Amino acid sequence: MLNEVSVCKIFTFDAAHQLIGHKGKCSNLHGHTYKLEVVLKGKPEATEGHSDEGFVIDFSDIKTTVQQSLVDRLDHAFLAMGNEPVLETLTNTGSKVALLSFRTTVENMSSYIAYKLKQAGLPLYSVKLWETPTSWAEVLAEDVPDEGPSYRLYGGCDCE
Repeated sequence: MLNEVSVCKIFTFDAAHQLIGHKGKCSNLHGHTYKLEVVLKGKPEATEGHSDEGFVIDFSDIKTTVQQSLVDRLDHAFLAMGNEPVLETLTNTGSKVALLSFRTTVENMSSYIAYKLKQAGLPLYSVKLWETPTSWAEVLAEDVPDEGPSYRLYGGCDCE
């Protein structure tokens, strides 16, 4: 749309997961430092004298929303589908677990994140989730249904 601007805020979080049944190394319990790029798009505020004049959205507002709705839950957690053998031990020892109920591939994670940020009311354009410095998945907000994404049952991760 005419006069729209894209803005991006980048986040990182550390988390572990395990892809049960995967053919490669990612069937083992392992972790990643994820890099999350959240791209918002809209028309900058045009009301003269308004505190957000010229902003699509204040970066501090993006940070607060993303931290509270996602990063705080996922950072330093075990990202679980629910079928991982280690899950009971982690739960019993008080470890931080984010039970997501889907296979925690970077493809599914990026769809989940896009859905949650749309629910939070951000003018989301896309989400890009880096699993390693050379591997990422990207989801456009328009491709995520209002009732939530369809998660892929198979897939891997890039364990370099």
